[in-house]
This record gives sequence, C-alpha cells and structure tokens, in this order.
Amino acid sequence: MCKQFFLGIDGGTSYIKASIMDSEFNLLDEEREYVSVYTPFDGASEIDMSDYWKRMCRMTHALKARNPNIWDQIAGVGVTGQGDGLWPVDEDGNPVRNAILWNDTRSRVIDFEGIEGLEEAMKDDCTNAVYAGSVTALLKWMKLYEPENFRRIRWALHCKDWLNFKLTGKIYTDYTDASTSMFNIKTGEYSQRILDVLDLSECRRMLPEVVESTRIIGHITREVAELTGIREGTPVIEGAIDVCTVALGTDVMEVGNSCTIIGTTLSNQIILDPETMDQADKRGLLMHNVVPGTYLWILPTLSGASTMDFIKAMLFADTPYPELEEKLKEIPIGCDGLIYHPYICGERAPFKNPFATAGFFGLTQAHSKLHMMRSVFEGLACSFYDCFQAFGGKFNTLYLSGGASVSPFVCQMFSDVIGKPASRIEKKEMGVLGIIRVLQVALGYVKDYSQFPRQKVTVFQPDMDRHAKYMEVFRLFKELQEAMAFYWKKRSQIKF
Repeated sequence: MCKQFFLGIDGGTSYIKASIMDSEFNLLDEEREYVSVYTPFDGASEIDMSDYWKRMCRMTHALKARNPNIWDQIAGVGVTGQGDGLWPVDEDGNPVRNAILWNDTRSRVIDFEGIEGLEEAMKDDCTNAVYAGSVTALLKWMKLYEPENFRRIRWALHCKDWLNFKLTGKIYTDYTDASTSMFNIKTGEYSQRILDVLDLSECRRMLPEVVESTRIIGHITREVAELTGIREGTPVIEGAIDVCTVALGTDVMEVGNSCTIIGTTLSNQIILDPETMDQADKRGLLMHNVVPGTYLWILPTLSGASTMDFIKAMLFADTPYPELEEKLKEIPIGCDGLIYHPYICGERAPFKNPFATAGFFGLTQAHSKLHMMRSVFEGLACSFYDCFQAFGGKFNTLYLSGGASVSPFVCQMFSDVIGKPASRIEKKEMGVLGIIRVLQVALGYVKDYSQFPRQKVTVFQPDMDRHAKYMEVFRLFKELQEAMAFYWKKRSQIKF
C-alpha cells in the first residue's frame, strides 16, 4: 500500500496556510500567504472573499510544484478556519460583498440588550449571546444598513464553509461553527425563536445544513483540480472551526483539558461534558466540540498577539521579537506602575463591550518605551488570567499554542501569571494538525480521537514569587477595567 499524505488548509485572519503532513503528522511542506484585512471605517474588519480563494489556489499550486513525488498520494483535504463573522454568498455562488470578520464591531450601533424578549429567548433556547462579530449581529446590521446587499444573500457562511463551497460546490456547515450563534446547544438545531425576536425570520433559509465535522461533503472536480492543482476525485471533509482544531492538535481531548491560543485572538478554552457545562453562563461561547460527547467553553478575546504587534509597530518596528524580549527582561514586573489594557478592537470575553478601548495607565516621564512594551505583554497576560478566572477550578491541564507561543518569554509569563504549569507542544501548525486528525478519522485511518498518542511537550513551571507580583498587577488591571466602563460608554456617544 502506498504511503498516504494529507492536505490541511487553515483559513486564518492574518494568514491563510496550506500544509502537507504524513500519517504520523510530520510537517513535510507548507505554504502561507498574508491576508489583506480592510478597515473601511472605525470598527470594520473585512476580507475580499474572491481574493481569499485565489490565495488558497496559489498556495496549493506552489505545494504541488515543490512536491511532485507525493502530490498524487494525498488522501484527502480538510479545511479549518476562523470562526464567527459573515461570509455572504448570493444565488449564483458569488460573494455579496466582502466578508465581515469575527473582530468587526460595526454592530455596536444596535442595542441588542434593549431588544424585548431576546435575553429570555437565548436562555430558553440554550443559545450563545448575540455579540458583535457574530453572524446573528451582522445579519441584523446588514438588514438595517445594507438592505440591498441583505436581500441578495442566499447563504450566510463561515470562512471554512466558503472554501469548502469553492472546492466542492456543496453548501454545509458543521456543529462547531454553527453553535457559535443562534444555535440551540442542547437540541443541535437553529433557533427560529432568536431569528423571530430579532426580526430576521427570513434568514432561516440562509443558514446551511449542519453536518458532522468528519462528513465527506464532496470531491475535487476537474475544474477545481485545474484551479487548485489538487488531484481530481480527492475527498473533502466538512472540517471545523479553528479553535476546535487547534485544541485537538494540542492534545486537548478530555474533560478538564484547557488551552490558550495566543494568536490574532487570545482564545481561552476548556473541554466540558454535559454534566459540567453551564448553559446559563453567557460569558464567551459554549460550543459543540469535534470530540463526540463533549463541549468546548471558549472565552475568545478580540485582541491577542495582534495587540503586541500593533504597539510594537509603533515603538520597535525594526527590532525582532527575540531581541526585544531580552531587553524586556530588564524591566521589573509591573513596569513601575504602568498598566496596559489590550482592547484595541473592543472586547467580548470574559466581558462583552464593543466600545472598550486600549490604553496605558500610570504613564509618567520616568517610563521608557521598554516599560510601555512590557506592559503590553503583561496586559495580554492579565487578559488571559481574567478569562481563566471564569473557568474556576474546572481545568486540570493547560496547553499554550498560537504564533506567540513560540516565545519562551511569553509562555513563562503566562505560567507565572496563572500560577500553574503550562505545556507547549513542540510541533508547528496545531490547527492544521488538528484538522488532519479529523481527516484521518473521517477517512477511517483511525477509529476515533482516543487513538492519537500524546505528543512531546515543553513544560513551563511557574515561579510563585513572580506569580504574587503579577497578582498585584492584575488587581489594578481589573479595577481599572471596571472603572473604564463609564468612560467607554461616554466616549462612544461623542462624535469626533
């Protein structure tokens, strides 16, 4: 029997990536392209859907050109991608407009908390709360502010579903993506009641059929084979949202396992079972997981490593992160009284406030740019700790992944802040690894996820003296956060 290989595609916000792995999950080759994210106005975050597809096609052709000896042995394709947002498609299968992303806050102009009957409907139908960046909020915004585009929508898709449609011509979504918004977690069905309360009853026909992540939804056609270079007839599975595949790729598979993805977002998540999950807790998202019989409670902030990149571009644009981090070690914990809030895109976890903003507090002439930069790292670590406070004692292990987790400085800081050991798997592309695990189960190479062995990790042990100092920083961070709510609201009412 010929050795088999697997193609995983990760539709991210900053990058779209394609990787080839073998059956032992060795990364043989990868290709990535930077994604252009457009901000036509304050709070907006968009991607050109057609350009996104073209970038994916370029990547797969590049992989084919570099790997002619194994390309025809690719057993299947699995796609994972960014969640939430709205990727609208018309009757002819063309984008209605740019995709509106998960970190878009334009819907903050709508007072969802003031809509009569919405809170009761969410509670009774066991759905996640309506939040800025959710497909529910964005459909409502489009109906109010882009009515012509709204009427053209035939399908309201997620990122991976758009790529799957382009690969197979088939329209589906899976339980992980569907459960983020207007989806009854308990019954596994869309909530018509939520749509009715929001005056979006007509949107039910826009929502795709929900299938398992392991479902083979189609095969590469001759036309798509020419566009992508992928062999005609190659099976494509439905796949799952990236936060679930990263968790799976990071060995987070059992109840109580937790992980934090330090990527564009800071996604903090823990696996629960029906007995331990609380459907009434509307902090973050309670989602179906790819591992059958389990749920994923996710507290995904709106800013992760992106807030570090944002400030670094202004203060240390020409300094590589490893060199910068060595200098940051010279700055004491607490940055001599300087606190940073990382809310450059508003916030959705562990609290929801689309009007929240980032800021430095306590800045004096005694501070340097290094003080400011370290306070950004500490602010992100405090945001991480804020989310894990919500998990309470439910988690038993913690894994770190995502782009910023390559930094020992960041991983050690997170371990010190939470006061618990943190493990990092020494492999790249956890999201792709996770989707290829789903692909292997779907194609019958393994029976279920329990057959995958645990991977080698680097463990970061907390320094409890540093932990005590970080707790002082966190208390001030939290007090400032609560005090700022009044200002954020007043600021949003001023037309600058």
